[in-house]
Amino acid sequence: MKNRVQGFSRDGIQVRWGLVGAQRYLKASWPVRYGLFHEIRTPSYLFQFSAEGVIRFVQGRPGTWHEHTDWFKRTAGGDWVYYSSGGYNGAFSAIGEHYIPIFPYHSNPVIGEKAYPAETLRAVLQALETLTAWAEKVAEELPPEGAAFLSCVARKNQKDTLASQADRFHELTHGPLTVLPPDCRHVDYDILPLRLARGCLYHCRFCEVKSSQTFAVEAPDHVTEQVASFSDHFKADLIHMGGVFLGEHDALAAGEGPVVAAAEACETLFSGDGRMADRPSLFLFGSPHALLNVSEAGWEALDHLPFNVAINTGVESLDPPTLDYLGRPTPVALVKEAVKRADEVMRRCRNVSVSLNMVTGDALPPSHHESLSCFVASRDTRDAPLYLSPLKDHAHRRTTMAEFTALKRISRAPLFLYLLQRL
Repeated sequence: MKNRVQGFSRDGIQVRWGLVGAQRYLKASWPVRYGLFHEIRTPSYLFQFSAEGVIRFVQGRPGTWHEHTDWFKRTAGGDWVYYSSGGYNGAFSAIGEHYIPIFPYHSNPVIGEKAYPAETLRAVLQALETLTAWAEKVAEELPPEGAAFLSCVARKNQKDTLASQADRFHELTHGPLTVLPPDCRHVDYDILPLRLARGCLYHCRFCEVKSSQTFAVEAPDHVTEQVASFSDHFKADLIHMGGVFLGEHDALAAGEGPVVAAAEACETLFSGDGRMADRPSLFLFGSPHALLNVSEAGWEALDHLPFNVAINTGVESLDPPTLDYLGRPTPVALVKEAVKRADEVMRRCRNVSVSLNMVTGDALPPSHHESLSCFVASRDTRDAPLYLSPLKDHAHRRTTMAEFTALKRISRAPLFLYLLQRL
């Protein structure tokens, strides 16, 4: 991707537009920006904008806030997520990334990251408001290209405008979405959420992030309409998207046919100049029942999609008392079959992966922790990755991290903590 970087300096502020970041997703211990972006550097902050000129990242300059290596990222849904370095090695071991995003869920701080001081975000938002006012004023005095960029920044980053953008995004996606699959971390959660099915098959007693709606599949025409709405809403910012999330909580249960059709409808969203060089990803949840219901032909069709397909399956526990405690309507025999199928997919498919979720927490029966330890110790390097999900009000940091560290030592398969993210 080639682009001509332009810029100027005024009032101690450096402005540059047309920058090009990395074209492939990296696991890096420094802030990486992707695709086309623009930036404005003030004495206190570095503001970075999307291809369309909408704020995406803000980073404090040295002396501005407590950790200048950290940053805020604004999501399409309007949340400001704080990215903490968290001790690079510890972060990577725990979640598979070098930075820890601080998401607004009570169970996430179990990894030890404290929320940023409230005044930090307030100062950032005030600085952004000041910047838009400066951009509007200075734009009147610049040649056409510089004036166009600063006018865009001033127009699109007003507080009310950003709020309206987030509201419109939620209208299009039936959001806010309460949870994303953990593997979305591989594209820094930059995904297009396409609702293929409403509700969940199970409605487990322990789950606080899923819908109470009865499971139902969306009509094909509605799926197509959602795809078209993404192009209209994001325009040039589609280049920042790493994939699609087929929602909501069990898209795989819609059936292999609707999943394949929805994926094929999304293919056009990832064509054209400037997008990431990586193959786009297709993320979805799949219950144990749904995973076992996919036919041989279905797995082959998924494997031949122009996406890296990442299915996340919540098996939760291999312990009968724990499944009863959770209100989980899946017999242990079914859970074991789902685990077996996930491992088979990991070995057989080139472009399809399956990851597993299990819960953890102090209040769970002791037999759960025993079965979890045995399960982790039995895993092979080629088996499905496992995410541990700390239960709200059940998981204390000290004991949970001690258990996770012990499991990490005996695990040969990938093992991480599940950070819940909304959108």
